[in-house]
Amino acid sequence: MVIKNFLFHRVNDETDAMWPPMKPALFSRIIEYLVRKYTVVPLEHFLESPSSFKSAKELATVLFDDGYKDNIEFAVPILQKNQCSASFYIVTDCIDKNIPTWTYLIDNVLQTTRKKKIELEYDFVPEKLKSIQLQVSQGYGALAKEIKPWMKKLSNTNRLKIAESILSQCNDVQLPKNKMMNWDDIRQMGTDGFIIGSHSHTHPMLASLEDEKEIVDELRISALRIKQETGKIPLTISYPIGSFDERITRLAKPEGYKYGLAVEQRFYNYPSDNMAIPRVELYQEPWWKVQLHLKGNYWNRTRRIIR
Repeated sequence: MVIKNFLFHRVNDETDAMWPPMKPALFSRIIEYLVRKYTVVPLEHFLESPSSFKSAKELATVLFDDGYKDNIEFAVPILQKNQCSASFYIVTDCIDKNIPTWTYLIDNVLQTTRKKKIELEYDFVPEKLKSIQLQVSQGYGALAKEIKPWMKKLSNTNRLKIAESILSQCNDVQLPKNKMMNWDDIRQMGTDGFIIGSHSHTHPMLASLEDEKEIVDELRISALRIKQETGKIPLTISYPIGSFDERITRLAKPEGYKYGLAVEQRFYNYPSDNMAIPRVELYQEPWWKVQLHLKGNYWNRTRRIIR
């Protein structure tokens, strides 16, 4: 059985060159298409009781990562209008602090600040990244573009040190506020029948973490915060940036996670590994291209070309 899992992040009319949201008009068109062509099921409900979902149509799911405020402001009303189920996987530290993920913050500050350079004088920083010119003749400096990919490979402790250092040095840029849902929003979505799962506590690349205690903390703290605030233990961990390995799936199970979500641009052949469930990510694109993603044709052809 093939289940088509579709992944979304932001839905609003905001203009954001770095992290462009999907427009509500396109999201509405996608949801209308899905409920017409497929039986859209809550992923966790299906996995818990597959025999309860018998349909002549193919099955699809709607899934959200991160926990942006526009999820409840724009996406939820469209989902409710179309009686469409969905699951939302949240970064609990971002909900607690009301700030976006560190990946968003670093992109935002490095491309917005008017500061000339930043200094990263730590012994674990590569020499070429210890002093970085931010304002160069051709615009955003090439070395600055290397910072975030490098940070993704750091331990949690060192990643947080670098993020704090960059944000404090670029103090001419205010942290984005009110972009994330709060716990009242999360509880309301749960009351409305939507599923809440984990997207980790601070959004690291889990497979890049060498210390298993850091991995367990990311999984455990997120699950604990969700249980504290909603009364329910999350069944699903959505791996940040799609990063996971055998250690992650092994360590997730004792923390109560039964399902793990990847981002692999392919559909899910059920039954198979419940800790490595693939999802197809959808973006703000022309409708003809979105349709290709929805049908699976476009990404299959792209994979063949790349390989």
